[in-house]
Amino acid sequence: MPSRSIPRKYAEALFHLAGETDGIDIVRSDLESLAEVLRQTPALNSFIESPDIAEAEKTAFFESTVRGRVKNATWQFLQLLLRRKRTALLPEILSEYVQIDEERKGIQKVMVVSAVPLDTSEKVLLTSRLHELTGKTILIDTQVDPSILGGVVVYLDGKVIDGSVRTGLEELKGRLLATSID
Repeated sequence: MPSRSIPRKYAEALFHLAGETDGIDIVRSDLESLAEVLRQTPALNSFIESPDIAEAEKTAFFESTVRGRVKNATWQFLQLLLRRKRTALLPEILSEYVQIDEERKGIQKVMVVSAVPLDTSEKVLLTSRLHELTGKTILIDTQVDPSILGGVVVYLDGKVIDGSVRTGLEELKGRLLATSID
């Protein structure tokens, strides 16, 4: 069995704790707020990650600034990250937590790359087909890349469905070159 990433393990543990205590969505909101503060405050990241600052000092700082603003499960989790010097993983843990939550809700995020912007009817049709394929609620994120010439490339759950004109032409070229002319 392949090993899971460290952020995934932390996210799974917190997800389980949140489900039994303060609520999954509330803890998710706490994590999002903490991650945003850390993202916007590089000096705070430096403070947290500094080996010259004692764990007790860091804990005291968070006790005075964060403790009353987050649920108990989030607070316990933050203390664990501080003790284990894993606070830098908070954005990755949040990402994994969100993914676990979406899996639980039957939501699948999909990246779709097209040569031109997709109109609403094309997005609806693609969403419907992907829902049929996966059985999940599909959330499409689109990107435009003119180099694919036409069609779409779909990135779905670690898989690539390449329906681009560029790939079709490359495959045709390969078949033509492999065919000997008599």
